[in-house]
Amino acid sequence: MRVLLTGATGFVGRYIVKELLERGYQVGATVRSLSKAERLFGKSLSYFPVELDDKRGLLEVFKEFSPKFLIHLIGILVQDRRSGETFMRVHYLFSRTLYEVARECGGIEKVIHMSALGTHQDAPSLYHRTKYMAEQELKRSGLKYTIIRPSIILGPEQRLFFDMWRITKLLPMVALPGFGNYLFQPVDVRDVACAFVKALELPKSDFKTYELCGDSRVSFKSLLEDIFKAWNRKVLLLPFPKVGMYLSGMLLERLIQPPPFSSDQMLMMWRDNVCGLDKDVESRGVLELCGRDAISYKESLRWSLEGFKSLIGGKANA
Repeated sequence: MRVLLTGATGFVGRYIVKELLERGYQVGATVRSLSKAERLFGKSLSYFPVELDDKRGLLEVFKEFSPKFLIHLIGILVQDRRSGETFMRVHYLFSRTLYEVARECGGIEKVIHMSALGTHQDAPSLYHRTKYMAEQELKRSGLKYTIIRPSIILGPEQRLFFDMWRITKLLPMVALPGFGNYLFQPVDVRDVACAFVKALELPKSDFKTYELCGDSRVSFKSLLEDIFKAWNRKVLLLPFPKVGMYLSGMLLERLIQPPPFSSDQMLMMWRDNVCGLDKDVESRGVLELCGRDAISYKESLRWSLEGFKSLIGGKANA
């Protein structure tokens, strides 16, 4: 069976591709950088260089590859207005065009859509609102779907590790927005990959939205402390009011594109990033889809940081 992915070369996409190939699927990928995709996957995939707002190009992809399933992963955390990478374009307009094409071409048996925990019609951040708009577009499309909303995802390629490694190597100091009390419920990228592939195969997941979380609720401060302890790095954590970080983000957005952090990221912290706050969705996604408990936070962080150490050349304890 053929599965078409967007975002295959991203952090999560790589693990989903691996899971799909191991289960015998034929995988096609829309890509921007053919060389990057070939470097990661070799000749294991069929590649289709196309922009996701190019309706004519997407129509050709669907006609040529004839996928039975569609997995849509693409998203951004920070806007880059200089290059046109905005939440509205990437989250909503890309999704709208993709699902229009999927409906017009026919043959798609199911769509698995990557959303985010915290997505809600009342969310103050544009990030979450455009994620919500994309979900609604899929629900209106008439396509069979499963929507997945993970908390922060742990794995060797997690961007937070690279950012914290680089920043604290130069200046061993980190500001904690909201005084560091904001809660995550980290989920392992291997559990996320499992959930996406299982959702393709389980009829009970049709037309449902699942949250993906691990076994522990961890404050941002505690998460950073665990990371720096594993690196044997002494870092001063400075509690900072969220409003101050919001105003700093607004300033940075005027000076740097893309900014190191944004005002919208502060608005994303409108409530804790944990499962179970929305009663109209399935809050035990890993258990319901994978049929087992989530990988523990301690094991996931240990594995992730070991892999990160390898990615940066064995320097993560320096």
